[in-house]
Amino acid sequence: MDFVFYIPGVILLITAVFKLSAMRGSWRDPLMAASGSVLLIGALVCMLSAPPTISVVNSLTGIENFSAPLVYSGMSALSACYLVLMIAWRGGEPEKVGRAARLVVGCYALVIVGIVALFGLADVPVERTRDLDTYYANTPYMREMILLYLVSHTVATVTLAGMCLNWLREVHGLTRRGLTLIAVGVMFDLSYQIVKYAAIAARWNGRNWDFLSTSVSPPLVAIAGVTVAAGFALPRIGPSITANLRAWRRHRLLQPLWAEMRDLRVLASETHWWDPPVVRLAQQEITILDGVLVCSPYLDNDVRKAAYAVVRVQPTTDLLPSRRMWTRLSGLLQRDRRALGAETPRPDHGTSDHGTSDQGTAGQAAVDRADIEAEAAMLAAAKVRASAGPSAEFPSDVGQLQSIKQPHLMVGLAQALVSSPVVADARQRAAMQEVRHD
Repeated sequence: MDFVFYIPGVILLITAVFKLSAMRGSWRDPLMAASGSVLLIGALVCMLSAPPTISVVNSLTGIENFSAPLVYSGMSALSACYLVLMIAWRGGEPEKVGRAARLVVGCYALVIVGIVALFGLADVPVERTRDLDTYYANTPYMREMILLYLVSHTVATVTLAGMCLNWLREVHGLTRRGLTLIAVGVMFDLSYQIVKYAAIAARWNGRNWDFLSTSVSPPLVAIAGVTVAAGFALPRIGPSITANLRAWRRHRLLQPLWAEMRDLRVLASETHWWDPPVVRLAQQEITILDGVLVCSPYLDNDVRKAAYAVVRVQPTTDLLPSRRMWTRLSGLLQRDRRALGAETPRPDHGTSDHGTSDQGTAGQAAVDRADIEAEAAMLAAAKVRASAGPSAEFPSDVGQLQSIKQPHLMVGLAQALVSSPVVADARQRAAMQEVRHD
């Protein structure tokens, strides 16, 4: 059962390390300070509550059951941090927020002093690593110390629940999801306290329900701690996680385009495996744009027109396998156009059958796909010429790469480079022309 303490402790500790490293110079911010304290104190409390750690601490200090006031003080400090964090998160007038936070800290500082004082008065000669609450439930001063901790923890939990539920009606998005996680964690915490009270009350009445304290309560409080901490962290780290997930997906989709362009330019800076996806994506797009810049003088408009004509006359069954992707890309393009309030101008492909507005979604997807695939063929041929060096001939009609200007069309360009037979044919023809030229 020891893993019940160590796993959430390690999770919170790793999160605290990353959080604290990003908080340099931000400790004056009550919200940042409280959130960092919640993670750090929560991690320490989880690890200090594990029976093996309790034995080590008692042995090092030479005081039997010294871990009891240490853990209870840590839990009380954690309760205070939760309340201060919620107060700071809710916001309001700075004076009122500061006054409420100082009141909470003052009250729980007194609780911690009381816990230490009562432990000093108690006679607890037998070390108990798992059932201290129930074993000493009838011991003078120790009984009061346990109740002081539990009652103060209950007050904090009920107060946190009330603040959370009141605010839950007023917010949306990640803040609401975070509050929901906190509410779930509070329910687990209240369940933990109920079983603790029940086990202690059973001892007062001559019964032995110690299993509630030793087997049932540890998983409940561990889940509560991690869930509440996650609820507080979600609104702050949620946008970053979402951005990195999107960046990772886009980075993966742009790999073919990056692979096509990377030989044309020396990388501006090397990326490492520990770099977040947003950084890796930024470096990838820099490499792509630098490569496109090198290819720009060799973009042949005749190649694009020829490829466009071939793609447009292909039957539906000969289209790229990811037809659904092209339809989705077309939908994104149309959404962007509606947001701008005007149609995005299209390059002239020398045809007149693709500019009508009544083709429907499927037809529009085919047009967008044809545009992108034609430009991919033009870019692939230009890459071959750019790689040939100074001996390569410049086209008489230099084209423009429109799809590189919009993020979702750039993804379509990347996919066309590896999926389209028309692009492969254009690349092969350009290579054969260079061989004949040489």
